[in-house]
Amino acid sequence: MTEEKKIHKLHFSKGEAIRFGYEKAKANLFFFVVLFLIWIAVSAIYGALYFAVITQSGAEGYFLLNLVNWVFSSIISLGMVSISLKIVENKKAEYKDLFFLDWKLIFVYVIANLVRSIAIFIGFILLIVPGIIIAIKLQFIDYLIVDKKMGFESINKSWEMTKGVKWNLFVFGILLCLINVLGFLALLLGLFVTLPLSMVATAYVYKKLISQV
Repeated sequence: MTEEKKIHKLHFSKGEAIRFGYEKAKANLFFFVVLFLIWIAVSAIYGALYFAVITQSGAEGYFLLNLVNWVFSSIISLGMVSISLKIVENKKAEYKDLFFLDWKLIFVYVIANLVRSIAIFIGFILLIVPGIIIAIKLQFIDYLIVDKKMGFESINKSWEMTKGVKWNLFVFGILLCLINVLGFLALLLGLFVTLPLSMVATAYVYKKLISQV
């Protein structure tokens, strides 16, 4: 199969993804509200402990605490991805899924995310647009690590599965940002719908694209 045909086959519908995300967010509204409250509470407790310890730490302690903070953020990020994928697949998501504790995959994610961050940073130095393109091309690393248990090959796979749909993904991302702005303006309460909508819609797009690669 030629590269041209591969690119032609990669497609997804932005409207379909957003509608799917809305329906799932609405159907699981209570779950998401409690989930976000747990996330806020855990983050607040962790933040307070982090601040209390870091004010008493020297340079070595500062480095260690930031490393711990990076790992903690990775656990929660992968947990959110895991929950989103389960909902897209019509599986039962649980509150404990917020804490993704596969340490091998967490290590992979931390390093892969570091590579992604450096690549995006360099891209932004090169007149911004390359940074946006890199961010779009590498946005599914998290999903591949959780869904396919991939190692560092998740970087190449994410790059591959976004061929020919960069503009569509860019517009999709803008739409989700606007939806969340509306959620923020609705006395913040709208975010309890728009954030889950965004999570599930993105996981839905991932599933659509990975099935075509």
